[in-house]
Amino acid sequence: MSKPDDASNLPAPIVAAIAGIPAALVPASVKALDRLIGATVDIPVAWLEYQKAKIVSKTEAFKTIDGAITKTAATKAEANEQFADRALDNLVRKSYRQLDNKEAVSAAMLDDLRDNPVEPDISAEQNKESAVIDDDWLNVFERYAEDASTERMQKLWGRVLAGEVRKPGKYGMRTLRFLSEFSQADALEFSAFCQNSFGGLAPKALIKTDKDISNLLAMEASGLIQGASGMGLQVTLTPDSAGRAFLIEKPLIVMFTGMPETPVKVEIISLTPLGQELVTLLPGRVPREAARLVGMAVKTDQIKAAFLMLVGQNGSATPMEILWQEEVPATPVVHNS
Repeated sequence: MSKPDDASNLPAPIVAAIAGIPAALVPASVKALDRLIGATVDIPVAWLEYQKAKIVSKTEAFKTIDGAITKTAATKAEANEQFADRALDNLVRKSYRQLDNKEAVSAAMLDDLRDNPVEPDISAEQNKESAVIDDDWLNVFERYAEDASTERMQKLWGRVLAGEVRKPGKYGMRTLRFLSEFSQADALEFSAFCQNSFGGLAPKALIKTDKDISNLLAMEASGLIQGASGMGLQVTLTPDSAGRAFLIEKPLIVMFTGMPETPVKVEIISLTPLGQELVTLLPGRVPREAARLVGMAVKTDQIKAAFLMLVGQNGSATPMEILWQEEVPATPVVHNS
């Protein structure tokens, strides 16, 4: 395991936590952590074991931050001592609250990196040679992370940062803005839809569109899905010369077999690029279960079977299970008299 740069402002507990993630992800992780918790008030020792300090009294734990912001507070107070005290107290409280939120996001990121070290759609070699996280992206992310006061949002932002560490550029600025306004009710609605989607699409056979579709229209208006209104959408599966067609959501593949080079049209509702970014952040979604549902829903006269396969790091696909297979009529037995 490689060690973080000695010049890092990170506190010892966080440096120790990095030991649980792959060495290839350490540089990007340190950069992200330094931005979030290493230099909150331009003074590295501002960490001060703040989790033990309570923002209800002037203890020794506050003195470092007090010294860093007293000058600013006094200037704003214009020599008004009472105003200066209130301003200083508010700034100290705000600084600790923001730091507490960012530490929780950082911890969630490290947990995710430890449990899921490699992005499923990139190889280990690509992961090792990943690009550097963009500074502008980190600037925007930090503002959202410091306002994440609930456990749900802290874990959500932690998964976002972990994904960006593994694969810089994975989440766009628009996704960050959307997530900052993504309510729990909206997240549950979208999560329920995505249980029936795989490879960026959901067969309409799995989605209830015969009654109230207000929830679908709301997701469409938000830019998460398309095809819920109007003429709808279709996807065309065209089996190759060997009779195989594929739906892919790495590392899983649903392979359909049927009549070679005979197009098959399926009515669908599809995820937009924004929706496809967000689906990777849903904690309750199990891609394998979604693959099963979608594979079972695509049944036509031209499709004869569906199989679930797993893509390895070397690009090879390994069969996992038969989702369904058309029964071959038994050949009648002829008895000679």
